[in-house]
Amino acid sequence: MAKRQSATAPRIDPLVLRNLAEGESGDLLPGADLDGLRFERPVLPRSLAGVTLLECELTEVTEDRLELRGARLLESRVSRCSAPSVSAHGSTWRDAEVIESRIGALELSDSELRRVVVEGSKLGWVNLRGANLQDVLFRNCTFDEIDFGGATTARVAFEGCVAEKLNLTKSKSGALDLRGLEFHEIEGLEGLRGALLSHEQVALLAETFAAHFGATVDG
Repeated sequence: MAKRQSATAPRIDPLVLRNLAEGESGDLLPGADLDGLRFERPVLPRSLAGVTLLECELTEVTEDRLELRGARLLESRVSRCSAPSVSAHGSTWRDAEVIESRIGALELSDSELRRVVVEGSKLGWVNLRGANLQDVLFRNCTFDEIDFGGATTARVAFEGCVAEKLNLTKSKSGALDLRGLEFHEIEGLEGLRGALLSHEQVALLAETFAAHFGATVDG
């Protein structure tokens, strides 16, 4: 695989979390402001709306529904999270990681993602409508659908990922590197403006492009 140009590759420093204190499940409350804590197999309340996690780690999280609306995850990691639904509308993720997680529906509409890595995860519907993403990397992930409808992206890339459907309707792409994403269906071809595609992807999309422009492919 060709090496990405530095001008288009996500600019992300490794997340290093040291000397974390062991947190208690009771510390995790809506609107709480937490710093330097590690939570393993926490028992969570019905909602963590508005929580701020600074230099924290949540690991082995198993919930039917995880509510993170308006939450702020800063220099923090979520690993091995298993949940049918994670609702994080209007949340902020900066210098954050989501690792080896299984999430059915991930609601990130109108959220801000800066210097974020999502790796080794199986995700159903990822709703990024209206979100602002800058320096974001998806690595070795599978998606049912990833929806960038109305989102703004800058230096967002995929490595070794597969999606059943990619939605780019009304998205604004700046250095959206799709070369590492195998997708089987696309909606919103206008959102490809500013994106990076491989020669193989362009060939596979030829009939889709033709249909979009009203052309007929014959012979």
